[in-house]
Amino acid sequence: MQNDDIRLQLVRQFPAEVVEARDNRNEVYYACPTCSRAVSMGMDKCTGCTQVLSWKNINQAVSANGTRKAIIEFEVASDFTTGNCRKCPISYIGRNDSGSVYECPLKMRGSCKIKFLNE
Repeated sequence: MQNDDIRLQLVRQFPAEVVEARDNRNEVYYACPTCSRAVSMGMDKCTGCTQVLSWKNINQAVSANGTRKAIIEFEVASDFTTGNCRKCPISYIGRNDSGSVYECPLKMRGSCKIKFLNE
């Protein structure tokens, strides 16, 4: 039995990917892949089983169409309006047949979905 304990301790020193799970209220939480206990974002080691945790590729369920929603929060100038790529801090200058244009890295040019938090 003692050899098995030593083997388990050695195996748990290798990082294992944290798993994204849902509780009975359908709220997302992160779990240890070894013992399934809840872990806090950024923890190096599970407090329950001492498994070393990796946060590089959190295993997550993907929606039916293969996408997930994400939110990016950033500040914009006070005179910024939705769709104003020239004043958007994440836009960049790209090239097309007619010259230089402001491009959206999120591919939302002409259909900007930016929402302001304080409105």
